[in-house]
Amino acid sequence: MPTPGAPLRRRHVAMIVAAVYLCGLGVILLWPDHLDRHAGAAYAILYALFPGATAETMDFGLNVVLFAPFGVLLSALLRGHPWRLLGVAWVVPLLVEIFQGVFLPGRTSSALDVAANTVGGVVGAVATVVVRRFLTRSHTRDRS
Repeated sequence: MPTPGAPLRRRHVAMIVAAVYLCGLGVILLWPDHLDRHAGAAYAILYALFPGATAETMDFGLNVVLFAPFGVLLSALLRGHPWRLLGVAWVVPLLVEIFQGVFLPGRTSSALDVAANTVGGVVGAVATVVVRRFLTRSHTRDRS
C-alpha cells in the first residue's frame, strides 16, 4: 500500500533531478571552451564499445544522448502539445548554437548539433510517451 505522501515525494525528487540536469546542461552548453578536450580516456572507452564510430557519428550520438532527458522534461511540461514540444526541442538548441557562435569564440557552432540535439529531445519525449502508455496499460490490466 503506498504511503500518503509518496506522490508528493516523487514529484520533489523529479524536480530536483530536473534542476540538476538543467544546470549541468547549461554548464556543458555554455562553457567557454570544449569540455571534451581532456576526455581522451572516456572517448577511448566509447570507441571500444562502438568500433565503427567516427568522430562525427560519435559527436552526433553524444549530442542525442545529452538532449534525451530534455525531451523527457518537455514531455512532462508540454503534455498533449506535440507540435509545441517539437518547436521547443528545435528552438532551444538553435538558440544555444547561435549563442555559442556569437559569444563563445572557443566553441564551434554547428547546424548538425542543432539537428542532433533536436533528435535527442524528440527521442526522449517519444520514449516518455511510450513508457507512460505501457505503464498505464499495465496498471489497467492489474486492476481487472
